[in-house]
Amino acid sequence: VTPLPVVPRKRCMFMFHVGQEASSDGHFPRPTDDTPLTIDSSGAYFRSEGSRGRFLCGVAPRPEDDHDCEDYQAVDFVDHELFEEVIWPALAERAPALEAIKLESSWAGLYEYNTLDQNGVVGWHPDVPNLMIACGFSGHGLQQAPGVGCAVAELLSLGGYKSIDLSILGYDRICRNEPVLERGIY
Repeated sequence: VTPLPVVPRKRCMFMFHVGQEASSDGHFPRPTDDTPLTIDSSGAYFRSEGSRGRFLCGVAPRPEDDHDCEDYQAVDFVDHELFEEVIWPALAERAPALEAIKLESSWAGLYEYNTLDQNGVVGWHPDVPNLMIACGFSGHGLQQAPGVGCAVAELLSLGGYKSIDLSILGYDRICRNEPVLERGIY
């Protein structure tokens, strides 16, 4: 049986508030309350969260710092130095109005990390009868969840993909060790 190459990886998220409407020099406005996911070249990212100047942010760890999480109690601790030393400076450089922010909350959790290609796995397991797989989407799971849900429902109820063909994400690519490479993943 070909093992599923999906492992848990710790990630920390931070919620902050921007009270000022512009940077201290007045030249750069605060990002709008409908700011989409914005990814800096450093790997730091942010997006608006609701309204009134609230934003959610995080960072993709450097590959050498991104290890499997074998101790699940590690998610009880948020790495606040990550925010102070890596994320905040990158965000302030990207959007100068973010130089003065107030951290409101933070949390740690686990990503489902596909070590083959960092993409999800969808479809029937080739070696285990009646086992449907839909996992490994962390990092873009929320964005892809509606489509994956529809595709899995079609596989289960209709026996195949009808509206969204996700066969490129099938388990067979894992058996063949053929990653699906996607540019723009941080």
